[in-house]
Amino acid sequence: MPTHTVRPDIHLNLDAKAADQAALGMLTKLSARKRFLIRVLDLIARPLTRGWDRVFPRASRQTAEEVNRILVVEYWNLGDIVMLTPFLRSLRIQYPKAHITLLTSPKAAPILEHQGLVDDLCVVRTPWAQHYSRLKKYNPFSLLWIDLFRTLRLLRRQRIDLAFAARADIRDKFMLWFIQVRERVGYSFGGGAYFLTKIALPNLQNPHQSSQWLGLLPAVGKSPIVREPRLQVTPEEQRTAEGILAERGIQNGDFLVGIHPGARSLVRQWGEANFMAVVTRLQEEFPIKVIWFLDPGHKPMNGGIQGNSVSLPLRQFMSVLAKCQMLLCNDSGPMHLATALEVPVVAIFGPGEPAWFGPLGQNHRVVIQSGFWCRPCLDYCLFDQPYCLRTVTVESVFQAAAESLSSLSVKTTEPSGLIEHPVSNVSKSK
Repeated sequence: MPTHTVRPDIHLNLDAKAADQAALGMLTKLSARKRFLIRVLDLIARPLTRGWDRVFPRASRQTAEEVNRILVVEYWNLGDIVMLTPFLRSLRIQYPKAHITLLTSPKAAPILEHQGLVDDLCVVRTPWAQHYSRLKKYNPFSLLWIDLFRTLRLLRRQRIDLAFAARADIRDKFMLWFIQVRERVGYSFGGGAYFLTKIALPNLQNPHQSSQWLGLLPAVGKSPIVREPRLQVTPEEQRTAEGILAERGIQNGDFLVGIHPGARSLVRQWGEANFMAVVTRLQEEFPIKVIWFLDPGHKPMNGGIQGNSVSLPLRQFMSVLAKCQMLLCNDSGPMHLATALEVPVVAIFGPGEPAWFGPLGQNHRVVIQSGFWCRPCLDYCLFDQPYCLRTVTVESVFQAAAESLSSLSVKTTEPSGLIEHPVSNVSKSK
């Protein structure tokens, strides 16, 4: 039987229209209803936009080679900001003299403190990124619309030269046009191509969200330089973390495993009782210390968690997480933070798609129950509960965590002494 080799650049064999159509199936999940609404919006907005630009032409402020101010739009969640960091780092290297502004959410802004990736954070709460309820997301009377409009007016006065938006979201592209950015870069699939001045060809070989950001750079004649997320904590934050751990009897030299049973969405939470069952077995077999990370305001259901748990502000959480040698967690923002801090993760996926949002880098493992046709549901579960997550067994998670510990040369505790597990192959998420 003949074999066929898929070239890494096979997407270049498609014309732009075919690549965009393929991207709708590979890089996003839009219902037929949403695609219909986007087509209607395109039919209405395209002639209005072109007519407006003809009546009110935007004067060229500089030569095409001059880029003094850059805007990046990413206002969603913690993990989204982490997946953006390779692009920001590449952008900083490619445009060392430019002033880079990130339009982001207040909850994600602390991640980029002390990183040197952007010069300015423009913090805003976009109405449609705050709620799962569609009624609240699109409430026309929300005061968030006023704040968003004021923010966009402020950005327009900054006379931005170059802006990027990687999501297949017509609203992001409209914002770039409204701000009157000179060069507006994004993807045309998902509608709103007429709001852009430069259109990037989607990468159909690597659907990861981080790769989609990096795929914007060739549209402006640049190449990705950094491909994996990296974050730093300051020496002072490291000392604070050491103090927090010392108060709980954890010293330098202990093999520390972090457990984060939470997630932004309930349908991504595997359950504290399941995590506790895994931790109990791990502690019986491996000489490890465990620290539980709880979201602020969260009350643990299991009393065993309370004794060695912390609930910390984001920067302190990052500093303590950086001291861990492994993190066991759900598909969540802390999973991505761990990868950027070079902490191996064992991540439990339910409704999420690892090919889009999996952990980047080496030494990471994903536990997932395959075969669910509805994945990814983008946290709008079609059933009475997320069975994609409920069918993930304690045994499967324990085995993945045990293999990860073994690959990190952690020795098991046996009655006859300490016996080192053989090193196993470590899966890589790309």
